[in-house]
Amino acid sequence: MHLSWIDYAIVLVYVGGTILAGTVARGAIKGISDFLVAGRALKTHTAVATMVSTGLGLVTVMYFAEEGFKNGFAPFLIGVMAAIVGVIVGKTGFIVSRLRHLKVMTVPEFYEVKYSRGVRLLGGIILALAGTLNMGLFPILGSKFVVGFTGLPQEYVNPVMIAMLVVVVFYTLMGGMMSVVLTDFAQFILLSLSFLVSTYIILTHDRLGWSNIVDAVERHKGAAGFDTFANPDFGWIFVFYFISVGFIGIVWQPEMSRPLSTENSRIARRVFWISGITAVGRAVIPMFFGAAALAFFNDPGYDSQSAMPAMMGQILPVGIAGLMLAGMFAAFMSTHDSYLLAWSGVIVRDVISPIKAMLAGSEQKASEDGTWGGLSSEREIYWTRVIVVLLAAFLAVFGIYYIDKMPETAFKFMYVTGTIYFAGCVGTIGLGLYWKKSNTVGAYLALSLGGFLPLAFLIMNLVPGWTPGFLEYLVENSNRANLASLIIGGLGMLVGSLLTQKSHPPRPLDFSDME
Repeated sequence: MHLSWIDYAIVLVYVGGTILAGTVARGAIKGISDFLVAGRALKTHTAVATMVSTGLGLVTVMYFAEEGFKNGFAPFLIGVMAAIVGVIVGKTGFIVSRLRHLKVMTVPEFYEVKYSRGVRLLGGIILALAGTLNMGLFPILGSKFVVGFTGLPQEYVNPVMIAMLVVVVFYTLMGGMMSVVLTDFAQFILLSLSFLVSTYIILTHDRLGWSNIVDAVERHKGAAGFDTFANPDFGWIFVFYFISVGFIGIVWQPEMSRPLSTENSRIARRVFWISGITAVGRAVIPMFFGAAALAFFNDPGYDSQSAMPAMMGQILPVGIAGLMLAGMFAAFMSTHDSYLLAWSGVIVRDVISPIKAMLAGSEQKASEDGTWGGLSSEREIYWTRVIVVLLAAFLAVFGIYYIDKMPETAFKFMYVTGTIYFAGCVGTIGLGLYWKKSNTVGAYLALSLGGFLPLAFLIMNLVPGWTPGFLEYLVENSNRANLASLIIGGLGMLVGSLLTQKSHPPRPLDFSDME
């Protein structure tokens, strides 16, 4: 055990405080709008803090640190690209302003506004599938951080994961998005302080320091540790894909829920460009920690997911270690409650509720409380809470059995699973918001075709030999599969819509009074 009782006391005080805050937040919930989007009342500073916190979850720190340990400084370009895209989106309002103007609570609700209830149902199913798979490694990676940081034996990974999930689920059920916003402020402060102090300690540590870290990367990784384009894990295909998906990836429900929770579209734009500036630090600092772990252990064969937390637990002094652990637990809570709310909300509002509405034969019309004729606001909150519990149970099982079967790094796994959804969004949302000819047929094709290659990549790596020979070139490498799927998703909308303009006239959208 690396930590003292003072460090554990800091963590316990934080956990107790957040649970109390979640309990208090429950009294502020009056309907589904409060539960999922905080009553659409977030100011700029609140929305920025909560969005940055969601983007800097413990799993983010873990998978970026793994990239730094395995690839040195080469992946640093990821943070730069993410920042540039975030600022462009924030300044132009691309996608964000129009979705906020339409006053939807979940992204698939847009599908019913623009296309049909059937498209919304399909989009909700695909988003829920992609989101749940994407989140599958969050709990187990968070547990591996705690175990590595504290020096607990590895057999404690699964019990610690379950205990952490129980705390998060309880907190999420209490206050919904209100609880998330409260937690995110605490996380924002704790992580900012602990990251600054930890960076200073690494740079001044006698076994580390900038020159020792650079030497270790050069010794173990060579040119591939510095050049993104020369590194076989990245290259030009990955860079082009990452920039492209950055513009459409803003519709990822856990992050989009923040701008959708703001007072208006002007604030929604501001949230994106301010949080976009922070993307460099959110990516580069954990990667730097990972590269430092390579220098600290001087062993490229060390477990890449455990190296960074194990190093941190050994070099941080008493008090600072507790601050870091509390901040990381805050990051764990922030990301998990945000994602659990996002995916449970999508399943209830965009799958269960539309099915019930279809069976009841109700018309497509949103009521004053934000429901769409399927379930009442109270029933939506009830079923959202039920799905939160079921998702947490799935995550525990998935993490235990899949962590050793990943075909690539955790970072690559996140983007493969995310692209199952992103690829369809190129046509359904990107073109749907800006191309007047986009219609229902094109939406069905975009959603159906877009996610095929990423799914094929995941299945091929679990069941070798399943993939037909003509697809092997595309799905044997995640970078090629992801980029190709974005192109196919866009083509699905273009071809499907152009061929069916008369039989399925496009449904117009009115943005004339948008701020």
